[in-house]
Amino acid sequence: MSEADRQTNKNQEHEILAQVALEHPDLFERRSYTEDDALLQEFGIAIPGKQAFSPGYLKLWPEDFIVEEISPESEVYTVTKENVLSDDTEIEYAPTLFATLVKCGISTIEAIDDMVAQLDCDRTAIGYAGIKDRDALTAQRISFRKISPQKIKKLSSPYFFLKDISASKGTIATAGLKGNRFTLLIRTPQNFFQKERFDAFVTALTHVRNTGFANFFYLQRFGTPRLRNYVWGLFILRGEYKEAVFDVFTYEAPRELTYFKILRSECGKRFGDWTALEELIASFPIIFRHELKLVHYLKDHPDDFAGALAAISDQTVLWVYALASRYFNERLSALAASGTPLPATLPLMLGFNKKSWAPYEAELKRDGIFPPPFENLKPFPFLQIRDRSLPTSDRPTVLGVQACEQGLVLSFELGKGQYATTFLSHLCNLVSGKPPEYLNAERIDTKKTLSEGSILETLAYFAPIIHSKLETESALGDSKE
Repeated sequence: MSEADRQTNKNQEHEILAQVALEHPDLFERRSYTEDDALLQEFGIAIPGKQAFSPGYLKLWPEDFIVEEISPESEVYTVTKENVLSDDTEIEYAPTLFATLVKCGISTIEAIDDMVAQLDCDRTAIGYAGIKDRDALTAQRISFRKISPQKIKKLSSPYFFLKDISASKGTIATAGLKGNRFTLLIRTPQNFFQKERFDAFVTALTHVRNTGFANFFYLQRFGTPRLRNYVWGLFILRGEYKEAVFDVFTYEAPRELTYFKILRSECGKRFGDWTALEELIASFPIIFRHELKLVHYLKDHPDDFAGALAAISDQTVLWVYALASRYFNERLSALAASGTPLPATLPLMLGFNKKSWAPYEAELKRDGIFPPPFENLKPFPFLQIRDRSLPTSDRPTVLGVQACEQGLVLSFELGKGQYATTFLSHLCNLVSGKPPEYLNAERIDTKKTLSEGSILETLAYFAPIIHSKLETESALGDSKE
């Protein structure tokens, strides 16, 4: 889907939601969710002392969460608006052209999709090392293979710009990065700076800096806001494909707006009548994009639920990996609670070698899949089953900390594959959903606050598409998967 089509569909969805909200505002009431010890335990995450942590809110504005990629050679690709690609930019032709992609308001995947549509090229012609958040201001290096400079110069979007163009050989491959630099504003309640609360934060930060933090998979791995990915992964591994598809359509997540809970209840009534189900959700091609792909397949192949899941291969992979991630979290929490030193690494259970899944015997038996019935994954050849281990802990490089009226500005670096939210969850109880009333919503230049330059020119470029989570647009944002 091109960016123009995506924006058109998004606007149409907003119009529908806005009209319903005028008549039934109660269906769109939003709540705040504190990601405390009780909530995180469902996903296998246990952090000592978390009951005493203060709340902290992220991403009220996109620039509250800045991510800048670090190359294997330790070069940081910044979000500052300099050396920007223009019609006057001189580009030497080479088999591969490299650029820094600075984006806001869309994910890396969405930005790549838009560029593919504009360039009319194969998706494999654009390389990137990692997927950066939609709800953030981010910079990362990308590569264009066998695409002319003239075409690249014509790329345009209110959601991204390209800079630092160079020509060379090779491409950028997945995971081809050292890590990421984060510059974050944690918005906190005013009492955060009272001595007892602030001392607790400083103690936690000092501990993490000195000893590291448990390398849990955090909530985004489980598909916010529905947080159901691992359940669908379990259905798939059990070979319960119909049950997986049914639950995707009908599960009413606690964090979903009441309007969509009602819609999912209606999906249950129409399940199996694929034409009727399609008519029910057709007005929401973005919110229900995965469900629509499922129903389009099932209209032509009734009852082939494995085939339907294969039609959304990216999601199926994420769901099965989410199940393995939950087991990883549970085992890591159990090891930490035992008081014994953590092993350097822990395998993911998605490996044919018994060493990969044997550590999870208790969890697998609880869920009725011991030993793992990998034969149920045969309909999904795109799903790689291989032995892989991950570090059990990571240690951030903290670059700067500065208190401000809005809360705390924090700059740090993490290795590739590490979640900033996992690190932050060891310092405070993150709050998501509706912004709490106690927040100071004033915008700030976090880079300037830390004497690391300024992001004002970049924010000026993205001004037409930047919005706060206090705005009503979030009615759609709360429904994204």
